[in-house]
Amino acid sequence: MTTYAPSLLTDDGEPSDAIDILTAAGWTSGADAKANLQVVAPDGRARLLFQPESIEYANTDVLWKLEAVGFEVPAGQEVLAISPTPNRWTATFTGEVPVALIRAFLGRLVTPSAVDEPAGTAPAEPATAGA
Repeated sequence: MTTYAPSLLTDDGEPSDAIDILTAAGWTSGADAKANLQVVAPDGRARLLFQPESIEYANTDVLWKLEAVGFEVPAGQEVLAISPTPNRWTATFTGEVPVALIRAFLGRLVTPSAVDEPAGTAPAEPATAGA
């Protein structure tokens, strides 16, 4: 029997519900004059774009874009000014994707043990010295 989360059938969430997961994990956010938002990982190697006023959203309905970039931000460089290339991978979500689903995706992203372990398993115990 397949189960699902009923909240995924309706979208009662606000974009800030998803973005707050990243900022709570230390990501840096900034917005442009049009209210498009960029949230960048502490090491500068990933970013989330929430782009309700972008040409891309107007043309493709891609409202959310998460990119992992293949370089680190040099010390002293503004983390919000990272180049969009080169990308290692990109995940996009249209405006129809419920915020609850995006929030779950981002929650697993910022919890490394949740990504490294299969769903439903406990994270591995850290190794101890001399063991």
